Amino acid sequence: MLFQKALLRELRSTAGGVLAVLLTTLVTMILIRALGRAASGRVDGELVLPLIVFNTISLMNTVLMLTVYIAILMVLSRWWRDSEMVIWLSSGKSLTDFLKPIWRFIWPAMLIVTLLSTVVSPWARQQIISFEDQIQNRSDAQRVSPGQFRESFSGQRVFFLENPDDENGRIGTVFVRSMDRSGQQVLMVSSTGRFERDAQDQQWVILEKGYRTDMRPGQLEARTMGFDVYRIRLDPSTPGIKTQESTRSMSTLDLIAKPEPTAKGELALRIGLPLLTLALGVLAIPLSVSSARSGRAVNLIVALLIYLTASNLFTTVKAAVSQGRLEFYLAWWPLPLGLVLLAAAMFWRNSRL
Repeated sequence: MLFQKALLRELRSTAGGVLAVLLTTLVTMILIRALGRAASGRVDGELVLPLIVFNTISLMNTVLMLTVYIAILMVLSRWWRDSEMVIWLSSGKSLTDFLKPIWRFIWPAMLIVTLLSTVVSPWARQQIISFEDQIQNRSDAQRVSPGQFRESFSGQRVFFLENPDDENGRIGTVFVRSMDRSGQQVLMVSSTGRFERDAQDQQWVILEKGYRTDMRPGQLEARTMGFDVYRIRLDPSTPGIKTQESTRSMSTLDLIAKPEPTAKGELALRIGLPLLTLALGVLAIPLSVSSARSGRAVNLIVALLIYLTASNLFTTVKAAVSQGRLEFYLAWWPLPLGLVLLAAAMFWRNSRL
């Protein structure tokens, strides 16, 4: 039918634009956070791009759900504003006739949200955890960044490098501050240096042509001596340090097998997101109804408040299940059903006007 084809065409084109805007906003926010972590030394520069990609993938289910809701609301609101809806209603159509084409638009998105929630997003979070483990297990040589103060793995040394020469593996001016168990502080400055490994694969920093100053806390005296070559053994990384796996990164099959409340809470969230996508899409139909007297802004504000309320309630329900205050079978379906019943009540109300 011409009616269904026209509506589906507009919904799909609008959804593409909405998805592009939401993705751009999401990636920008993740990029700012990742660059901030890289600037502070908590993330290596080469890990910024993978972290952005996997963080974006892990949030795609929410982005797609919001895309469906906004696209339906925008298209139908425009039809009301441009009086196209009046033409369709005058030709014998009713608001309930929009359910079939809206369903044809929603069900592919529901399948994608289901796949993202149950398979793709947990996998992406597992990749993020593996990158976090890689960051935690860096050696001192990997932690040091030119032009910035960096603390060693043990926390007993602080390094500062200047003017690194990547071609021959040498580094420029080196500043090292260390403290031993007795509280004595040692400051070392050299004009040049380099990193090297010995036969036992132990990393060393070799300082050349510099000075060492020893100071004790509470004393004004200090001892300074010069050196031509000074070797400092770097703290090795500690393999095996693993970031604790959360339920958000566990596979859906593992969540089903686990009886813990936290696992059931995460499982309820993954099952409920596709249903919430359907409920919000159906609810967007009566929410788009507007008149010249009420104006369009009122509907948009109400739609925004409903989405925020539903999202917060869903998070609250998940927390209640995770804390054992709510049973799993009462967690994933009441909220979507409540939204559908609200949509049915709004359909009935509009049919009587």
